[in-house]
Amino acid sequence: MHRLIFTSALLLHTVLAGAQMWLEIGPRAGINVNGYLNSNIANDDAHDFSLEKALSYGLVAGINIGDHHGLNVEWMFADNIQKITYYGDTSGNVINKIKWKTREINVLYRFYSNGGAYVELGPKFSHVRELVQTYDNDPLPIDGEYEDNFISGVFGVGGFLAANEVMTLKIGLRAAYGLTDLVSAKGKEAGFPTYYAPYEAYKPTKPFRVGISLEMTFGVGGIAKTQCGQRSLIFGTRYRR
Repeated sequence: MHRLIFTSALLLHTVLAGAQMWLEIGPRAGINVNGYLNSNIANDDAHDFSLEKALSYGLVAGINIGDHHGLNVEWMFADNIQKITYYGDTSGNVINKIKWKTREINVLYRFYSNGGAYVELGPKFSHVRELVQTYDNDPLPIDGEYEDNFISGVFGVGGFLAANEVMTLKIGLRAAYGLTDLVSAKGKEAGFPTYYAPYEAYKPTKPFRVGISLEMTFGVGGIAKTQCGQRSLIFGTRYRR
């Protein structure tokens, strides 16, 4: 085990020793189709899902190593909506809607091609700041039926729209899918999110998001070789010339 750790550290040092590194920061925003997936509800003819659009926005800091590798850390805020129609109510068709707001941290590895396109992969850690559920437009007294935190896996692709010595504008398509359940232990016992029509076997409720986003980053500085061959800390974007 110690040999594996030592070897990994040595390889990482070898890669970083000769690599140019730089830091970029800036805003990021996207429009998404989002909600949750639950196989019980999806296979129930008495329910019908509706896809809803919502926004996400925040800040990104990117540490880039060489020409191809990068690590993005993002601090994001997002709105999330899921609306389903229930046809089994005796009073007629009714809407079961959940709206929740999240604060998120994304930690994503990116691989850049020579042409500026990239793929990204990593985890998203979400904290639920606010959650409201309504049934037939009547708010429900939610008190611990849903988790305060959940984790998702993220995969995306994108590329450069424009770039110069100061700024880079990127566009991306990204998908996220919950790795943990949105419903808490208390909510599972009560049959949420469809408490009015519980199922025999419980199935997890996994949040999802698919969206398109714009990211504008500004070069802060980096570590690169100077003209004399020495590695030095260079501020601004001169190191990219």
